[in-house]
Amino acid sequence: MNRQVMALIVAAALCGALAGVGGPSPATGQGAGVFRTPLGGEPPTIDPYFATDFASGDLTFLMYTTLVGFDSSGRLVPEGARSWDVSPNGLVYTFHLRDNVAFHSGRKVTAADWKWSFERMGDPALKTSVADVVLAGVGGFDAQQKGAGGLAGINVIDPATLQFVLNPEARGGFLNRLAYYAAVVLDRDVVERGGQGWYEKRDAGSGPFMLREWVHNDHVTLTADPRYFLGAPNLARVELPIVTQAATRLAEYQAGQLDLVQVPLADFQRIQADPALGKQLIVFPRAQFIWLGPNPRVYEPFRDARVRRAFALAIDKAKIARTVFFGFYQPAASIVPPGIPGFYSGYKGLSYDPAQAKKLLAEAGMDGRLPPLVIAMNPIAQDYQMAAEAAAAMLKENLGVDVSLQRTEFANFQQGMNRRTVFQAFMTGWAADYLDYSDYLDLLLYSKSPLDRVSYASPAFDRFVDEANAAPTESARTTLYHKAEALAVEDAAMVPIVFTQFALLKKPYVRGLQTTPALSGWLRFNTVSVER
Repeated sequence: MNRQVMALIVAAALCGALAGVGGPSPATGQGAGVFRTPLGGEPPTIDPYFATDFASGDLTFLMYTTLVGFDSSGRLVPEGARSWDVSPNGLVYTFHLRDNVAFHSGRKVTAADWKWSFERMGDPALKTSVADVVLAGVGGFDAQQKGAGGLAGINVIDPATLQFVLNPEARGGFLNRLAYYAAVVLDRDVVERGGQGWYEKRDAGSGPFMLREWVHNDHVTLTADPRYFLGAPNLARVELPIVTQAATRLAEYQAGQLDLVQVPLADFQRIQADPALGKQLIVFPRAQFIWLGPNPRVYEPFRDARVRRAFALAIDKAKIARTVFFGFYQPAASIVPPGIPGFYSGYKGLSYDPAQAKKLLAEAGMDGRLPPLVIAMNPIAQDYQMAAEAAAAMLKENLGVDVSLQRTEFANFQQGMNRRTVFQAFMTGWAADYLDYSDYLDLLLYSKSPLDRVSYASPAFDRFVDEANAAPTESARTTLYHKAEALAVEDAAMVPIVFTQFALLKKPYVRGLQTTPALSGWLRFNTVSVER
């Protein structure tokens, strides 16, 4: 039987059965070395340089290696590099590689592999959205984008030593950017011999887990690499079924078919009060915000900043946080959430003011003339629908605009946002891939970013971001980022709604899970064990 059909049966059987159940014992034959956690949608790819969604990103994170990473408190730690040196002017980084990192093929990883991988990432013919994130500060990146071969700013000193020379005009956050889960080394042999779609059958990684099976729209199975450089994982394999509905994920967890899931927010309070499930609940901060994206390419009134600002002023974020999310989430005045170094604490943003909103619409000549608006919702979590429903009601009440909500499959939602010509507006979220301001402002709003899905094109904003990334100190960089952020918020380029938290359910027999405010809330599962 197809596992999605089975999942629906399980969900139906357990519907409403939250109180007092911890779930039956796992099915016979599922050994202690098997860990099961779901993907929220079909991965569009498992090529790390195109992994910009949760499903692809989670798999990349488990199968590949970065030079540096971060621990559960957000501190940078060595990964593929055992250490690094920085020149006095902060422009030359020399990484000393570990001598025991090997690809899943068994071949040893060398500095030449890292150089080739980053040059592949930066190749303009590849057209990846992660190149600017990771490599914009590397000397020679601009030249590569104009046709120069390779990256002049990356040098192989010897097989165990890799050096980066930075562009002083774009140095900002370089080390943090290398902790991005996509900034990984690839096995050149696998990539080049596999041709287009090489990642379908075999990974090119050196992380703790290897690709065993990918059954599209059903599941992905990973097996442990016993040669992993930080020590063999405690698990034999990780099973990642594709379960698109939050309620189904919860039902499968309760049935003992999953070991770790995110909690649907609509069920949080009941789970928290449940005698059994409450003990399995893990709550911790998340570096994420939920936001409304107004699209001026499709909804013409949004071309006027006064209209966008009116929409922002008409949404009572504090009420949404208090009533819809029962105080578990906090109203978001800014774009970058707490937990990111340099967080703009004390900034007020655009406060709820429906009278001023109506005044702005009148000034724009749109009072009573707004055409119907459709808001598409990210389907991967209930949070987005909950926020969208509340915002739509407020926009109807305060601005008189006829708002409807659009539900779509996750892949179609991603494609629609990326094309920029499909949705009039959308409700989604952004969680930290790495803990730096650039992961928000540079990616989501810089006019040249492939992820500028709201088509924001402000020369002043771009200039602040450029100046921030050229700043010689972190304090100067933060000041400039705050100016860029305030400009974008007050232009209502996007409308931040709430800052979120993680709420996970973890089985008692799962030990050694390390959490993080970034990504999907967990660090690599090499420390996890299943002790039934």
